[in-house]
Amino acid sequence: MLSEPDFRAELRAWVSEKSGVAVTDHSPIFADRTLRSVHIPELLLLMERLRGTPIDVEDLRPTDFRDIDTLATRFGVRS
Repeated sequence: MLSEPDFRAELRAWVSEKSGVAVTDHSPIFADRTLRSVHIPELLLLMERLRGTPIDVEDLRPTDFRDIDTLATRFGVRS
């Protein structure tokens, strides 16, 4: 099972690769247009793969995508 630090590291690496910008866990990833809305489906698929379970898209909120910290808290690995 993937640890929370590894989950966060994978997300940071993916966002940095897609955007060409280094990000921290608190960098706004959509508000600052580091990523665009077209990246959301691929981001969801990545998180599903990393956590090993599907994400219920009916339960998504715009605030879920604020930064890596929010993504990890909302969708990260569960104990």
